[in-house]
Amino acid sequence: MFEKLKQCKTIKEIYQTLGRNFFEKVAAVILMLWSALPLISIITHVLWMNKDVAAYIYRFNMLAKYQLEVMFMGLLTIQFAIVYGLGLIIWNKGSIRLKLTGFFKREPWNILFILLLLWSVICTLCSKDIHTSFFGTLYRYDGLLTYLFYAMVYACAHIIKNEKLRKKVFISFAVVSVVMGVCLLLQDYGALSSVFKSQRATVFNHFNHMGYYLNMSVLVMTGLYLTCENVKQRIIYAAGMMFQLFCLLVNNTFGGYLGTVAGVVCVCIIYVMNTHKWRYTIVPIAILVALSIISAAGLIPSSGGDNVGTDVRKLAHDTHSIVTEADDMARAGTGRMVMWEACFKMIQESPVIGYGPEQLNDKYSGAMLPWTDRPANEYIQHMVFLGVPGLLLYLSSLIVMLICQLKRIKKLTLTTIAAAGCVIAYAVCAFTGNTMFYTTPYMFMFLGLASKNIIDDSK
Repeated sequence: MFEKLKQCKTIKEIYQTLGRNFFEKVAAVILMLWSALPLISIITHVLWMNKDVAAYIYRFNMLAKYQLEVMFMGLLTIQFAIVYGLGLIIWNKGSIRLKLTGFFKREPWNILFILLLLWSVICTLCSKDIHTSFFGTLYRYDGLLTYLFYAMVYACAHIIKNEKLRKKVFISFAVVSVVMGVCLLLQDYGALSSVFKSQRATVFNHFNHMGYYLNMSVLVMTGLYLTCENVKQRIIYAAGMMFQLFCLLVNNTFGGYLGTVAGVVCVCIIYVMNTHKWRYTIVPIAILVALSIISAAGLIPSSGGDNVGTDVRKLAHDTHSIVTEADDMARAGTGRMVMWEACFKMIQESPVIGYGPEQLNDKYSGAMLPWTDRPANEYIQHMVFLGVPGLLLYLSSLIVMLICQLKRIKKLTLTTIAAAGCVIAYAVCAFTGNTMFYTTPYMFMFLGLASKNIIDDSK
């Protein structure tokens, strides 16, 4: 390989020598490094556990170090995407217009994603605080720059056609999620209280963020179970799914649990539509039902104090309060109703360009809830930050992708279906969640994997 590269005289020759397989392997390695970021943060926490500092200082330093990790990976991913993109242009010089036309015809949702990114730039430039809208707050780190990281993670996942490489990305995420699950259980049982300062959150700054992560990890295990043929591996992945779901129930993030239910049910339905083999879906559904019943019976302990049964009753009560406009309606969704109402008032004042990324703070927190800077609903969040057009572009891209992929359901590979389950789980969880720089990249990683119709594209 090196001898051939030495003989290359043009950039085009270098790309031809390396070949597409090389870039796919690099893309897979980059995604595996993204998956490994929580492990690095665990090491950082361990190194800091004997520091004699206040808990909030400890958490701030851990958050800052995690942000540096994400910054490094984000810039690395951007550089790779630029090199790969330039290579494609040089490689297909003369037919690039035809290639792009065919690409957007096969995957029209990518036009909407590009427009969404461009619209985010416009909203950022119109923001009253461009610096914060670009870089994000010290806590969220979720400004336009991070949006670009998400886009590049999506692009990186999108180019991987090789089924074995795609599966390795899933396995790397699954292995790390098991380590995270073990840490969660040890933390909840008091064994790692000196290492992780946020209850039921491990390396993350809030237990809900850990819930977002576990929500996806359950679907990763489910997807691996459905994609493998080996009986022993199926048993391992089924056990992994059971373990991750148990951890999610201990974590006690109900939004994450609802997302998991939707994701498991949908991925099983799509799997049956694709393969016409329904018997393999019995195990994931049985695990979901069994652990849900056990939790509802109060047999899965959690320092959060609640279980599936109490959470379902709260949901029923909150729904009834909203429908009947009861006196306690504002407390619905653990206080989320107040946040949503405040955000809708803000949206009415700037419905087109919104306020720019991370521009909820002053008016919202000052008037309503001084302890939060997000509406705890990603879709409302997008409307506030990017206006109604921003939300419509985001939802339209997801819906168009869903429709197009369902039309060619029989041509989708199993890893594409598995990734779709992760996206569905996250999308449902997003109704009560927030984007975060250390969890949202995984949603776009799986979105990129779900967007690729490998069998169709390889023709």
